Amino acid sequence: MLPEVYYLCAPSGAGKNAFLSALASFPRAPYIVVRTITRPDDPTEASEMVSEMEFMRLKKQGRFVLDWSAHGYLYGIRATEFSKGDRVILNGSRVYWPTAKTIFPNLRLITLEVPDSVLKARLEQRGRESEFEIYARLKRNRQLATALQNEKPFCTLINDGTPEDMAIAFMDRIGC
Repeated sequence: MLPEVYYLCAPSGAGKNAFLSALASFPRAPYIVVRTITRPDDPTEASEMVSEMEFMRLKKQGRFVLDWSAHGYLYGIRATEFSKGDRVILNGSRVYWPTAKTIFPNLRLITLEVPDSVLKARLEQRGRESEFEIYARLKRNRQLATALQNEKPFCTLINDGTPEDMAIAFMDRIGC
């Protein structure tokens, strides 16, 4: 039997990892799914880094129940991750959402919103992208955010406070 599965999506820099880290401090919080990724992992996220060749080997073996590419990297969710709790939450891609919901029709969409000015500042501070790339990301974010709102998310978290505030709001929403 599948657990309740929450699919978190938001733009890079919106605070997903901070939210998930805060959520992990709640004893009754959903299990935070570990993603398999081909980019250097970040100590603040639930992930395991593998080479692209290893990722493709795992995919060929059917180890991933969900997998996508974004910004030149590969991301996968191993099937075994869904057996680790009655409720699980995964950090997913906004572009992959339509595919994910066909695989798991009962998937619950969680969106996280952050003002453009805050997002821009975070992306600049990270220093991974040029000014043009940041502008392109912000534009893409507005388009994807509009499309996801049409999906009627299970819940939308607004990142205008602390990560703990978002975690509390989410735990209240799921009744824990």
